[in-house]
Amino acid sequence: MKKIGVIFLGIVTLLSLTACSNKETSPSSSSTSTIISEKNSKSSDVTTSSTTASTESSSSDYLSLMIEAAQSQLPSLKAQAGDSVADITIEEGPDSTVIYNYTFAQAPGVAIDAEAMKPTLVKAMKPTLDSLKGFVPDAKIEVNYLNPDGSQVASFTITQEDTAQVSE
Repeated sequence: MKKIGVIFLGIVTLLSLTACSNKETSPSSSSTSTIISEKNSKSSDVTTSSTTASTESSSSDYLSLMIEAAQSQLPSLKAQAGDSVADITIEEGPDSTVIYNYTFAQAPGVAIDAEAMKPTLVKAMKPTLDSLKGFVPDAKIEVNYLNPDGSQVASFTITQEDTAQVSE
């Protein structure tokens, strides 16, 4: 029975992350493009180093906006997960990483086969990483499953290279 709960949580995770990325793609892309256009029109004689800094700043701004939008979906995600999840957090990590933490309400009691689950997570996260790629080329997603005491059950890091191998 617990295995079914873990599998259900994995599926809910995949669906919810994909849903967040699909809703967020259009508005953020438009607003970020506007921000970049405004920055470019205001400073026509920018040196190479300041252009790089501006691009890095824009990437960080876009990533922060994406995370903020995903955080607004947390009540819905928690409702979908039901009693199996005590908490879900989404935060920005180092090196353009979006971190999703899922804390189980009760320890699953079974080991999660991370190697078997990663290809499914990579396929589900491809739309999210593809939407980030234009603004944050080195974006990564980290998904952590935690026991109620905070100890790690499983952790996945998904990179652009991982999603490039997914056939659509």
